[in-house]
Amino acid sequence: METKPSKFWVYAAIIAGSLLTLAGIAALIGYLSLPLSFLFEDILSYEIGQIAAVYLGLFCGPLAIFHGYRSVTNHRSNPFKLPPFYIYWIILALALGLGSLILNIDLFVELLFPPIFILGAALSTLAVLAWAYRKMGWPITWRQAALAFVSGSTLSIIVTILLGTTLPYFAYLLLEPVWYIADEFAYLGWGTPGFIERLFSSPLILVFLAVTAVQAPIPEEFAKALGIPLFGRKRIQNGRQAFALGLASGAGFAILENMLYEGLYASHNGWGWAGITLLRSIGSVLHPIGTGIIALGWFRMKGGGGSKLLKAYFLSVGLHTLWNGGFEPLVYLTGLDYFAGAGSSLSLYGETLNVLLVSYLVLLSVGLWWLLRKIVNELSERITVDLTPTTVSRRAVAVWALACTIIIIPIGAALSPAWNAIQNLILGGAP
Repeated sequence: METKPSKFWVYAAIIAGSLLTLAGIAALIGYLSLPLSFLFEDILSYEIGQIAAVYLGLFCGPLAIFHGYRSVTNHRSNPFKLPPFYIYWIILALALGLGSLILNIDLFVELLFPPIFILGAALSTLAVLAWAYRKMGWPITWRQAALAFVSGSTLSIIVTILLGTTLPYFAYLLLEPVWYIADEFAYLGWGTPGFIERLFSSPLILVFLAVTAVQAPIPEEFAKALGIPLFGRKRIQNGRQAFALGLASGAGFAILENMLYEGLYASHNGWGWAGITLLRSIGSVLHPIGTGIIALGWFRMKGGGGSKLLKAYFLSVGLHTLWNGGFEPLVYLTGLDYFAGAGSSLSLYGETLNVLLVSYLVLLSVGLWWLLRKIVNELSERITVDLTPTTVSRRAVAVWALACTIIIIPIGAALSPAWNAIQNLILGGAP
């Protein structure tokens, strides 16, 4: 049974949708006119930015207007249903192949590639929704899904940007009194040849990775879930609906973040666009499941107190941190390899570190898909999902930890002077 949302938020959605639509029309005009204005220049990066704005304005904007208007006029909203999830993956495979061909042979790239770029960023995330919603029996309506999705694409993005610009400042105020500790690492020789090797073989790398991993998950997981309370606990009938709304909000956020990272590779390192898009597609469950877990914890809060929400939030932050701990170094090192040209770069180690980091992320993604399946199955069977890590068996934790260790230990070896000796030993040569 569907209940109507607050009129205030309905009108807010209509106004926001109208502004988004107007901005999308302006972005579309810019997208179509850029190739005519710069006939002999490389404008792909600008076109990607424009097509992202077109998506946000002309897809999310009309969604908010349409469903807001139908709510005002008391129209019933039908259950939100999507095609089978494998349809999205088939189209994604075709898009990756066609997009790579267009980039590599430079075939009207500015005109043909941006729409394919949108498909690459969105399809796998929509596949997550299609699979989960079908398993849960289509628990929410089109109106609920649309407004949660638009919230994740707009409100969550704005709050993330605001928090992302302020939290580092507060972190600096907390850490500045002990900054003198950095003097202990003066031997690294900042900016000199061989700096990367010395950095990765020093304890300081743990600090850099921790800061990189945690500074995004904390504000992002908070911001992605902001739209869920707007529906009100009284309008959400059960845990399946709460989790489904969280999935939709996280999906809206994920698609725009995909555009950010995949756009970097398409604009500056075309050969890697398909690879990074495929990797993020495999891990596309990350943002939806994170917000879904928080939404479920928020729904359960009325019966179990604030601890339910806090456990869910920190679980999501932890999962997000595990992903960023592998993905951010991959982006940094592949970018260093592309832009540095000389000096310390990933090319010193061949493709070893690339493969290891990608393997870690794929393994983590498999774990996230398993967790999604577990939650969805329990919600479908009306089992109360315990959001604490103790729900995972000790054997599963041990197997997962062993698999991660098998990957992570070689990463450390690849970034230390011991790597050459290990290679010689394996290949039968003298150390």
